[in-house]
Amino acid sequence: MRQHSRFSFRHISRIQVSNRLNGEPMGYVADLSLGGLRLVASQPLAVGGCYEMVLHVPGHGERVRQVEAVVICQWSRKDSRRDSFEMGFALDRPSAEFTALVAEQAPQRRKLY
Repeated sequence: MRQHSRFSFRHISRIQVSNRLNGEPMGYVADLSLGGLRLVASQPLAVGGCYEMVLHVPGHGERVRQVEAVVICQWSRKDSRRDSFEMGFALDRPSAEFTALVAEQAPQRRKLY
């Protein structure tokens, strides 16, 4: 059972991900939560591996915000519908920026009186 709500991203506001250490592209975010994220990529990453990522979050206009995250790969599988891989990552060291990004994606709840 999931501990955190997940928020999915549509292709129009796709969050690209790169390796923080060498700048190489890693894929894009399919969904994220306070517990981690799901990455879609052309190549699989090692399960159990620790990765330092930079999420390139599109903003208004041409602005792109960079959010760093240190994650551990929990699982990896080939997507049979596409020529890609999906991988699930747990946050190892949550940053305030990552937590804020998740909070921004949460649907606004209306109070009913």
